[in-house]
Amino acid sequence: MKKIYKILLLIFPVINLYSQVGIGTSSPSTSAVLDITSTNKGALIPRLALIATNNKAPLSGNIPNGTLVFNTISNGTDATAVFPGVYQWNNGEWIYPSSLGEPKAKAVKFSNSASSTTNFNSATIAAPTNIDIFNTLSFNDDTNIFQKINDYQLKIKQAGLYLVSVNLALKQSPAAQASEVYDYIYFNLDGNLASSSIATLPPQYDPGKININGRFAFSSNSYVYANAGQILTLHSKRWRDGSAYNGTVNFDTTTPSSVTIIKLK
Repeated sequence: MKKIYKILLLIFPVINLYSQVGIGTSSPSTSAVLDITSTNKGALIPRLALIATNNKAPLSGNIPNGTLVFNTISNGTDATAVFPGVYQWNNGEWIYPSSLGEPKAKAVKFSNSASSTTNFNSATIAAPTNIDIFNTLSFNDDTNIFQKINDYQLKIKQAGLYLVSVNLALKQSPAAQASEVYDYIYFNLDGNLASSSIATLPPQYDPGKININGRFAFSSNSYVYANAGQILTLHSKRWRDGSAYNGTVNFDTTTPSSVTIIKLK
């Protein structure tokens, strides 16, 4: 009989190890393995120095999803930089727990061809110029969202809110004082206006006194809601018909132009 009691005493502590554990409470929650209760103290998790969000060091081996650490330093660069605070390991990278479940912004960037001869100053107001801004791919975060059709068209494959940013380096030829070669630049979705139509401002200087060779810049940022499958295009049209407003405005061959589209949500 005594042997039976001894065996039971050995068994029950082991069973108890797999029940709820309470710190600061005698009645831990039945739905928690560990229940820490305090009104004036916190739980201190391991403090260490991370290298980057895509680097598991100083941890090693197979890190289970959900592992928490407190990062003590700022380290890394660009999108993989880390800063002091709590990080959680999830699917091969360190993330802020508050960002779990939030969709990451995805972007695509294109630039023009240096050999493009497109004239931004359309022949008439009624016949806008299609701009070949989608020539050279710089990067595409997600081909399930962005699909190049040709140098003039980009398909948006997922519905959502997008930030469309265009930066153009342009050149009027020949350069002219008090130029009236103004053009409106804008984006369309499936042929319908999707952004503000903003006028360019070519140089107004006397080329004989200030020689910038007719070069000038244009940029705009637009929030655009696109439906799945819509086609994004960039256009330019002259501000007024008539021979007084004729002229040539091309991409500046010495400086690249670019367009960046970011899916925000």
